[in-house]
Amino acid sequence: MSRIKKSRSKNKSKPARLERRVRVTFFLVANQKEHFDAIDDIRDYLKQQYLEDEKERELPVTGFTHSLFPGSWPFPSGEPVFTGYWWYTSNKKDKVLTIEKTALFLIDFPAYAEEWKTDENISLLKNRIFECYERYHCPQDEIWIVKQDIYLYA
Repeated sequence: MSRIKKSRSKNKSKPARLERRVRVTFFLVANQKEHFDAIDDIRDYLKQQYLEDEKERELPVTGFTHSLFPGSWPFPSGEPVFTGYWWYTSNKKDKVLTIEKTALFLIDFPAYAEEWKTDENISLLKNRIFECYERYHCPQDEIWIVKQDIYLYA
C-alpha cells in the first residue's frame, strides 16, 4: 500500500490580491408598491449592465448588493429592512422630520485614473433611478449617492 504524503503547503498562507474599486451607496424610498416596482426595475437594470457586452452596456458594474424589500427575491413579505430619517427646513424655517422605509444599494465600479469617468457613470445612474421612479408615477425630489474608493483584498 502506498502512503499519501501530507502537503506542507497547509502552513503557507496565500497572498492577498489587492484591487482598487469605486463603491457607490444609496438608499431608495420603499414606502409603497410603486416604489417597489421602481426598485425592481433599478435592480434589473443593474443586473443587465453586468450581462451586456462590455461595448453595449451603459455602466461598468462589477457587482452590487441590495437589502431585501417586499417583492424582492426570495419574495419576502413584510417591511423593508431599513428606515431613513431625513430632516429639512421648510419655507417657514420650521424643522421637518420625514421618516421613510428604504432599500439600500451598494454598487462596485472599476476605478479609473480619469475620475471624471466615474462621476459621469454616477450621474447616468442617478438619471436612470429618477426615470424608474417617474415610470411608476412616484417621482423623487432627491437621490443622494455616496462615492468611496475601496481596496479589495481577494
